[in-house]
Amino acid sequence: MTEILYIYITIFALYFVVYACVLSVSSRKIRDKYTPKDANICVVVYSTGKSNTLENLIKQLKAQNYPKENYTIYAILDKCENISEVTFQSDLKVNTVVVNNIEPIGKSQAYSIIAEKLYNIENLDAYVFLDSKNYIDSDFLTNVNYYLTKYDVFNPTVTYLSDDGELSFCQNIKMVYSKFINRFISIPRTRLGLTNILKTDSFVIKKSLLNKIAVFDFRNIVSEMEYTLKLAKEEVQVAVVEDLNVYESIEKFDFRIPSLSKRLGMFFTGIAQQNQSLISRELLLSQAAPNWLMFTIGFLIPLVHTHNFPAAISYSTVLITFVIFLIAFFVGLLKMKFYPQEYLYLFSYPLLSIARLGYNFPLCRSIRNIFDKTTRVHNIEKMVTSAIITDGTREIQTKLELISDDGLAKITFINPNGKRYTTKNNHLRMIDAFRELSAKLKDYGMVLKICQNCRHFETLVDGSTNMVKGTCKCNFEGRTPGDIIPTLAWNTCPKFEEQNVISLF
Repeated sequence: MTEILYIYITIFALYFVVYACVLSVSSRKIRDKYTPKDANICVVVYSTGKSNTLENLIKQLKAQNYPKENYTIYAILDKCENISEVTFQSDLKVNTVVVNNIEPIGKSQAYSIIAEKLYNIENLDAYVFLDSKNYIDSDFLTNVNYYLTKYDVFNPTVTYLSDDGELSFCQNIKMVYSKFINRFISIPRTRLGLTNILKTDSFVIKKSLLNKIAVFDFRNIVSEMEYTLKLAKEEVQVAVVEDLNVYESIEKFDFRIPSLSKRLGMFFTGIAQQNQSLISRELLLSQAAPNWLMFTIGFLIPLVHTHNFPAAISYSTVLITFVIFLIAFFVGLLKMKFYPQEYLYLFSYPLLSIARLGYNFPLCRSIRNIFDKTTRVHNIEKMVTSAIITDGTREIQTKLELISDDGLAKITFINPNGKRYTTKNNHLRMIDAFRELSAKLKDYGMVLKICQNCRHFETLVDGSTNMVKGTCKCNFEGRTPGDIIPTLAWNTCPKFEEQNVISLF
């Protein structure tokens, strides 16, 4: 067991040694980004919820020093609360797509709308997809045009800024750790010709490649990894470009990676498949990399064990490997040229991780919930109603408990056996709680047959926060034209049809 742990840790220690060697070779900054052709680019900006930075990003896009005739701008307003089509109505340089669904359709479908709309445009070379929370420089598209000659799909480097100019201690830790991951891992992997996980908040992809892959699926970090694997199977590298920048508020920082168990599961499942390319196999291997805690434990256990007991691997071998890893790690850190205080923030990251683990530990979470319930008076309202779920072949009668806790909505799903599942998050609107529950059931191949999930249902906005009221728009036989039929989110009928999913290509 000790030998297996040592081999596992050593494999990924070698990764760090190679990354450090790559960082030791200074890269030449490309000042003149001349290209013989200016690519035709479609910039797609996605915005949902309260988008306070959308208008600013649109202004920055319109002020690019790239030839105006070589790029177009599409703004997708997916249930935006403070931006409307009127905002860009008189702006001929911005093509606006307004989505007024019951709930946001999400980034995957929004991007697919544009990709399908422009599928047959022959003189379009590439798409630039940006989340409205991003900021960009005036030469952003000029840089994109240059790197399109080198890569088929790539991510810019994200730089985090503070809205008020000052970062807290925790924000500094997050920002520096993000810089470390980008400079120490992502950029060396790009230089080595290896692929990185595609980050969908800002990325560039050639139209010819997108037409070939022909699907978007960006539900979460795991789906981003699966999409990257799909590209890797086609021997396509996802690059991270160090000389192409987007900026984002540190308040929106969300450094997410799949759990080690999930990554190991994908590794063992994918590595045995016959259709994997060399790039995709290496990607799967890299995703099995341990985190800093596993690295520490992985070296300490073999060191202690081989020091006290005879083993197939000698104590000196383990010690030398550990020393080589430490030297490579610290040489790589020096090559990153951090400021002295940034090293302090970086080495504080394990403390932040431990604090976060402790805060979210089930026992601590339970204690917090008990303390919250005993120290604060909650205004809780509940109502139980019947509902139907279906797997396409049979219908099952279930119950839903709609909960309003101090105005925040949750739903408890009760199956016929009495087992209960409560949505994890508190929502301002009940329809958002329905959305979370529907997504969870969808993972099990089940559809919740309620009006809110029916394509004939239209939300009735009456000023209430729960917003479960609506009207039925089904043109059934015998319906009086213009007749308004009120309904509620948990009703269902034989005319139920699941909401239309916008077709992908």
